[in-house]
Amino acid sequence: MTNLANEYQAINLGQGFPDFDGPEFVKQGAIQAIQRGLNQYCHSFGIPELRQAISEKYKKFYNADFNPDTEITIYSGATEAIFSTLFALLNPQDEVILFEPFYDAYLALCYFTDAIPKFIRIAPDYSIDFAQLEVAVSPRTKCVIFTNPHNPTGKMFNAEELERIGKICSNCFIIADEVYEHLTYENPHVSLTSFPALRDCAITISSTAKTYSLTGWKIGYSLANEAITKRIRMVHQFVTFCTATPFQYAMVDAIQAPPSYYENLRREYCSKRDLLNNILREAGFQTIIPQGAYYIVADISNFKINNDVKFCEYLIKETGVAAIPMSAFYAENNPETHLIRFCFAKKNEILKEAGRRLQKLNDLNSEL
Repeated sequence: MTNLANEYQAINLGQGFPDFDGPEFVKQGAIQAIQRGLNQYCHSFGIPELRQAISEKYKKFYNADFNPDTEITIYSGATEAIFSTLFALLNPQDEVILFEPFYDAYLALCYFTDAIPKFIRIAPDYSIDFAQLEVAVSPRTKCVIFTNPHNPTGKMFNAEELERIGKICSNCFIIADEVYEHLTYENPHVSLTSFPALRDCAITISSTAKTYSLTGWKIGYSLANEAITKRIRMVHQFVTFCTATPFQYAMVDAIQAPPSYYENLRREYCSKRDLLNNILREAGFQTIIPQGAYYIVADISNFKINNDVKFCEYLIKETGVAAIPMSAFYAENNPETHLIRFCFAKKNEILKEAGRRLQKLNDLNSEL
């Protein structure tokens, strides 16, 4: 879809990255680190200052205690953290439970490890069928992995849901990908780290990319108990060994940002969410307002093209706006094909221009 968007010079609301830059004080931190000569290999599992800052953050935000020396690891992005974690924990033919739709890397990494994915479908109202989850868990189930807040739907797993997942999957590793933890709107994020009862089976993964709008820096991290962390680090050292040293120093300053930074971030993204949601509804889409992350899922049932891939191609060619077909986030068995995903991590003027272009849809739909 991005290639097609480029070909037709469409506004790309498909890919999940901001079109604006991160904070100046974070960029200056990287420049200063480079100028100070902090440009060589660092500890494989991350500079001590960053691990300490993450430890303090989780104590402040979630009242969770993690030893920065033995329980926190830095990676080249959250996806590398997921890769290293799954390769550390899984053997061939182990079963992995994925909540569907899912971030597409999860399924690919299951195949890389020769694990067997099993799917629990999130309902249209974004609820979880726990009876289905109970049936899916077997003696061969090794782990369950999900994004919270969820990509692509914007669902947030609440405390009750996380507790029930923990009870049903009590003999499994539970992996929560929390890269959108600070992009939440009406309700606060509930981190997996907040549950002491899950301490020995939980792996929490997050990233600085979304929170500080610096996706190209690829600084991710994990929090897990010492035994699990040791296994993950043994994989990580042979994948990337360590991640970019000066960017890690800059992220110390970022993570120590005052509470006002996070509140302003939430307020700005909430405004963008509401702006794009109004635009989509005026253009004829049905939407569910997301609770977190920076995506809106739109239902195309009001339009005569009812296949998501064909609709997204049509959207790019005829209106000059790109979205992502939601079927890309499902397994091949009976994917949803009436939904598409838009990203609102864009400048307001870009979102408004997309709105002007999408106004053509009603006329185009009547001509089909």
